[in-house]
Amino acid sequence: MKNRYKSPWSALLWSFVLPGFGQFYNGQLFIGFVLMVLEVLINYSSNLNMAIYHTFRGELHQAHKVVHYNWGLFYPSLWGYGMWQAYNQAICINDTLRENGINEPLKKAKFTGMLFGSVAGMVMGLFFQFIFISPVYTGLVIGVIGAIFGHLLEKIIYKIISRQ
Repeated sequence: MKNRYKSPWSALLWSFVLPGFGQFYNGQLFIGFVLMVLEVLINYSSNLNMAIYHTFRGELHQAHKVVHYNWGLFYPSLWGYGMWQAYNQAICINDTLRENGINEPLKKAKFTGMLFGSVAGMVMGLFFQFIFISPVYTGLVIGVIGAIFGHLLEKIIYKIISRQ
Protein backbone atom coordinates (compact mmCIF):
# COMPACT_ATOMS: atom_id res chain seq x y z
CA MET A 1 0.00 0.00 0.00
CA LYS A 2 2.94 2.35 0.60
CA ASN A 3 4.07 1.83 -3.02
CA ARG A 4 1.14 3.74 -4.52
CA TYR A 5 0.42 7.39 -5.15
CA LYS A 6 -1.20 9.15 -2.19
CA SER A 7 -3.33 12.25 -2.62
CA PRO A 8 -2.15 14.83 -0.06
CA TRP A 9 -5.60 16.42 0.01
CA SER A 10 -7.29 13.07 0.65
CA ALA A 11 -4.87 12.39 3.50
CA LEU A 12 -5.58 15.84 4.98
CA LEU A 13 -9.35 15.44 4.66
CA TRP A 14 -9.31 11.97 6.21
CA SER A 15 -7.44 13.41 9.18
CA PHE A 16 -9.91 16.30 9.29
CA VAL A 17 -12.65 13.73 9.84
CA LEU A 18 -10.75 11.95 12.61
CA PRO A 19 -7.11 12.21 13.63
CA GLY A 20 -5.38 9.02 12.50
CA PHE A 21 -7.51 8.31 9.41
CA GLY A 22 -5.07 10.19 7.15
CA GLN A 23 -2.22 8.15 8.57
CA PHE A 24 -4.14 4.93 7.84
CA TYR A 25 -4.66 6.19 4.28
CA ASN A 26 -0.90 6.72 3.99
CA GLY A 27 -0.14 3.26 5.36
CA GLN A 28 1.19 4.49 8.74
CA LEU A 29 -0.81 2.12 10.91
CA PHE A 30 1.01 2.66 14.21
CA ILE A 31 0.85 6.46 14.27
CA GLY A 32 -2.73 6.32 12.98
CA PHE A 33 -3.71 4.04 15.86
CA VAL A 34 -1.93 6.27 18.40
CA LEU A 35 -3.68 9.39 17.09
CA MET A 36 -7.08 7.67 17.17
CA VAL A 37 -6.58 6.47 20.74
CA LEU A 38 -5.51 9.97 21.80
CA GLU A 39 -8.52 11.48 20.02
CA VAL A 40 -10.94 9.19 21.84
CA LEU A 41 -9.21 9.80 25.18
CA ILE A 42 -9.15 13.59 24.83
CA ASN A 43 -12.65 13.79 23.37
CA TYR A 44 -14.09 11.66 26.15
CA SER A 45 -12.14 13.38 28.93
CA SER A 46 -13.01 16.88 27.73
CA ASN A 47 -16.69 16.03 27.16
CA LEU A 48 -16.31 17.81 23.84
CA ASN A 49 -19.15 16.08 22.02
CA MET A 50 -21.66 17.12 24.69
CA ALA A 51 -20.40 20.70 24.53
CA ILE A 52 -20.86 20.66 20.74
CA TYR A 53 -24.32 19.13 21.15
CA HIS A 54 -25.44 21.85 23.58
CA THR A 55 -23.86 24.59 21.46
CA PHE A 56 -25.74 23.55 18.33
CA ARG A 57 -28.98 23.42 20.31
CA GLY A 58 -28.39 26.97 21.50
CA GLU A 59 -27.83 25.89 25.12
CA LEU A 60 -24.60 27.85 25.50
CA HIS A 61 -24.67 28.02 29.29
CA GLN A 62 -24.99 24.23 29.44
CA ALA A 63 -22.10 23.85 26.96
CA HIS A 64 -19.88 25.80 29.37
CA LYS A 65 -20.95 23.61 32.25
CA VAL A 66 -20.23 20.27 30.61
CA VAL A 67 -16.90 20.93 28.88
CA HIS A 68 -13.65 20.22 30.72
CA TYR A 69 -11.28 22.89 29.39
CA ASN A 70 -8.13 21.31 30.82
CA TRP A 71 -8.58 18.36 28.48
CA GLY A 72 -10.19 20.31 25.66
CA LEU A 73 -7.09 22.41 25.13
CA PHE A 74 -5.26 19.32 23.84
CA TYR A 75 -7.74 18.59 21.06
CA PRO A 76 -6.82 21.36 18.57
CA SER A 77 -3.15 20.36 18.72
CA LEU A 78 -3.92 16.71 18.06
CA TRP A 79 -6.34 17.56 15.25
CA GLY A 80 -3.97 20.03 13.59
CA TYR A 81 -0.96 17.73 13.88
CA GLY A 82 -2.88 14.83 12.36
CA MET A 83 -3.84 16.87 9.30
CA TRP A 84 -0.39 18.42 8.85
CA GLN A 85 1.46 15.13 9.24
CA ALA A 86 -0.85 13.20 6.90
CA TYR A 87 -0.65 15.84 4.16
CA ASN A 88 3.12 16.17 4.25
CA GLN A 89 3.68 12.41 4.55
CA ALA A 90 1.61 11.86 1.39
CA ILE A 91 3.85 14.36 -0.41
CA CYS A 92 6.92 12.55 0.91
CA ILE A 93 5.58 9.19 -0.31
CA ASN A 94 4.93 10.66 -3.77
CA ASP A 95 8.39 12.25 -3.92
CA THR A 96 9.93 8.89 -3.09
CA LEU A 97 7.94 7.22 -5.85
CA ARG A 98 9.02 9.87 -8.37
CA GLU A 99 12.65 9.31 -7.55
CA ASN A 100 12.36 5.59 -8.41
CA GLY A 101 13.05 4.34 -4.93
CA ILE A 102 15.55 6.99 -3.87
CA ASN A 103 14.31 8.34 -0.57
CA GLU A 104 14.89 12.10 -0.55
CA PRO A 105 13.76 14.09 2.46
CA LEU A 106 10.83 16.46 2.08
CA LYS A 107 12.23 19.79 0.96
CA LYS A 108 9.39 22.05 2.06
CA ALA A 109 6.53 21.30 4.42
CA LYS A 110 3.18 22.72 3.31
CA PHE A 111 0.42 24.40 5.32
CA THR A 112 2.52 24.54 8.45
CA GLY A 113 1.57 28.15 9.13
CA MET A 114 -2.11 27.59 8.43
CA LEU A 115 -2.44 24.56 10.67
CA PHE A 116 -0.25 26.00 13.42
CA GLY A 117 -2.26 29.25 13.31
CA SER A 118 -5.48 27.27 13.38
CA VAL A 119 -4.40 25.23 16.39
CA ALA A 120 -3.11 28.28 18.23
CA GLY A 121 -6.31 30.14 17.42
CA MET A 122 -8.53 27.30 18.64
CA VAL A 123 -6.58 27.00 21.86
CA MET A 124 -6.83 30.76 22.38
CA GLY A 125 -10.53 30.54 21.57
CA LEU A 126 -11.06 27.91 24.23
CA PHE A 127 -9.01 29.94 26.68
CA PHE A 128 -10.96 33.15 25.96
CA GLN A 129 -14.31 31.41 25.47
CA PHE A 130 -16.32 34.35 26.76
CA ILE A 131 -15.87 36.35 23.53
CA PHE A 132 -18.51 34.57 21.42
CA ILE A 133 -20.44 33.06 24.35
CA SER A 134 -19.77 29.45 23.30
CA PRO A 135 -16.45 27.60 23.62
CA VAL A 136 -17.12 25.84 20.31
CA TYR A 137 -17.93 28.97 18.30
CA THR A 138 -15.11 30.96 19.86
CA GLY A 139 -12.58 28.22 19.14
CA LEU A 140 -13.71 27.92 15.53
CA VAL A 141 -13.83 31.66 14.81
CA ILE A 142 -10.47 32.44 16.37
CA GLY A 143 -9.05 29.26 14.81
CA VAL A 144 -10.02 30.44 11.32
CA ILE A 145 -8.50 33.87 12.00
CA GLY A 146 -5.32 32.20 13.28
CA ALA A 147 -5.20 29.95 10.20
CA ILE A 148 -5.40 32.95 7.87
CA PHE A 149 -2.65 34.82 9.73
CA GLY A 150 -0.49 31.69 9.97
CA HIS A 151 -0.82 30.98 6.24
CA LEU A 152 0.03 34.58 5.31
CA LEU A 153 3.00 34.56 7.67
CA GLU A 154 4.26 31.30 6.16
CA LYS A 155 4.01 32.76 2.64
CA ILE A 156 5.94 35.87 3.72
CA ILE A 157 8.66 33.78 5.36
CA TYR A 158 9.06 31.54 2.29
CA LYS A 159 9.20 34.62 0.06
CA ILE A 160 11.96 36.14 2.21
CA ILE A 161 13.89 32.85 2.25
CA SER A 162 13.63 32.45 -1.53
CA ARG A 163 15.17 35.92 -2.10
CA GLN A 164 18.34 34.96 -0.23
